[in-house]
Amino acid sequence: MEVKITTEGKITVITPNGRVDTSTAKAFEDALMGAAQNSSQIAVRFHEIDYISSAGLRVVLMLGKKVAAANGALVLTDMPEKIFSVFKISGFDKILKICSSLEESQQFFK
Repeated sequence: MEVKITTEGKITVITPNGRVDTSTAKAFEDALMGAAQNSSQIAVRFHEIDYISSAGLRVVLMLGKKVAAANGALVLTDMPEKIFSVFKISGFDKILKICSSLEESQQFFK
């Protein structure tokens, strides 16, 4: 798994790729928490993720709590249907902001 981090205006855009499971969750966590050290406006794009396990969901929830504690905003975006289904089944779609595209998420930060 790789994680690409870019900046678009005041928003940090995180794009993981591959699988997020127990073997990659620590690297995923390190990348997300590192990005949260420098930004409180974060969009995570999931369009390059093939699979996310409960370990990955835990990391996303931790990021959400960290960003909220800094009075920031976290938006999850560009989810393939199978990834969105995991978030929906787990109820995360009710506690985290999920947008269909990066463009939509950028409007959320304004």
